Amino acid sequence: GSLRTRLLSAAGILSDAVICGQDADYVAALAWINQSEAKKLLGSTEDVPLDDARLHEHLNDALAKLNADAGSAARVERLLLLGSPPSLDAGEITDKGYLNQRRCLECRATEVRALYADPPAAGVITPAG
Repeated sequence: GSLRTRLLSAAGILSDAVICGQDADYVAALAWINQSEAKKLLGSTEDVPLDDARLHEHLNDALAKLNADAGSAARVERLLLLGSPPSLDAGEITDKGYLNQRRCLECRATEVRALYADPPAAGVITPAG
């Protein structure tokens, strides 16, 4: 929970995130962009594409800052932006409006595999540096 909150705060343009990494060598995250904040950051009037180089650069830097002086369990080594919102029908959102982390990971298993591919899959963001 606290790592998710720290990630959202460090990035400043994510609407929410799902932390991945149980039984993995490192922590990674799936995340959704807050288009309003991304537009402000990049000075755009149009929705920012998820593959925008400036967006990725901002998130590279945000991950580097988040990870500075953090132990391995408190570091996010890879991030993948999701284009489709969490689904209430698929159980990714609870009745109270919160993300069901486990269900999101189950429904987005392909994206989770992309996070842990070696080398990283296209679109996977890693810390700058």
